[in-house]
Amino acid sequence: MITINDTLHTNADTAMLKAICPDTDSICFFDIETTGFSRNYNIVYLIGAVYFRNGITHYLQWLAESDSDEAYILSAFNDFLKDFHTLIHFNGDAFDIPFITERAAHLNVALDLSHLESLDLYKTARKCKSILSLSDYKQKTIEHFLGIEREDMYSGGELIDIYRKFAAKPSDTAHNEYRKLLLLHNHDDIEGMLSLLPLVSYYAIIMNSYTVDNTVIDKDADSDGNVSLRLIAECSLPVGVPVDRHICLDNIHILIKNRTLTLVIPVISDTLKYFFKDYKNYYYLTSEDEAIHKSIAQYVDSNNRVKCSASNCYTKKAGIFLPLYDNCDLNIFKKDYSDPEKYCSADDILLKSTDNTEKYIHSVINHIFS
Repeated sequence: MITINDTLHTNADTAMLKAICPDTDSICFFDIETTGFSRNYNIVYLIGAVYFRNGITHYLQWLAESDSDEAYILSAFNDFLKDFHTLIHFNGDAFDIPFITERAAHLNVALDLSHLESLDLYKTARKCKSILSLSDYKQKTIEHFLGIEREDMYSGGELIDIYRKFAAKPSDTAHNEYRKLLLLHNHDDIEGMLSLLPLVSYYAIIMNSYTVDNTVIDKDADSDGNVSLRLIAECSLPVGVPVDRHICLDNIHILIKNRTLTLVIPVISDTLKYFFKDYKNYYYLTSEDEAIHKSIAQYVDSNNRVKCSASNCYTKKAGIFLPLYDNCDLNIFKKDYSDPEKYCSADDILLKSTDNTEKYIHSVINHIFS
């Protein structure tokens, strides 16, 4: 078994790390290289890990010089993990962790991961699909999106043959070249994972981990001089995003830049209807085009009232309204009973309580990124 212990020139973003785990020294990144996908017939021939001590980024690699070294690298990795709390990887929940767990069991090697929290950056990226809009979510694709280019040009599959040639112990020159290629790929994978940490900033948006700082109703005029209203909400993110994003859906705009998320929502000025749910307790007044409770309707001329149905059991309100995507414990207004579009009064959002404002902003952002 060959052990490589060195430092990385690229340090991880401390703020990103602390967003994952306040004790950054308890975080470990890892990646494995195997001779295939089958846990029954293939082996782990290389494990790489990155960790942090006193602000310095270290990496360790355990490389099997032959298939018989697999048990040694698994045992060395198990001993190494005893001091850590959080294990970060890329697609490790589906591949790396089950693979090394089953290989260790097959070889009767102790491997205990039960004390570790697991963070899969692949799953994190997939949960941010509505923000990132990538063609796929392979590690190299995400790295390219983040502006990262790597020296290694091989895939894990292409390196299987190189490992076989390395394990066959050819001449010293070829052996050293094969070793260099194997270690470089794994090195770039685990170093690349550090570069994927900014995904946490996008994930914070999906998880509503931002602060609503300011909301205001603003007027906007088009080129023809037509004036419309819009709600502008400014939100602070816990960590800055590496790549600006602009998303538009249902005429709602979200601009994500550095540590600021700006949300622009169209506002309508109209007279809308609020529909009472218990319509059997209401009468519709034909002259007023509104419903009133039966306790009051008994004093109204019977010729000017009829028992309500669900579609005419409403009261009307004039004002400015915002689109509504979940109830948020707010009164729901519509243009008509059968209209699928729902609105809430802007006053309920902006004037009644900060809690209402935050719930509403969360609901809109969740709708855009659902």
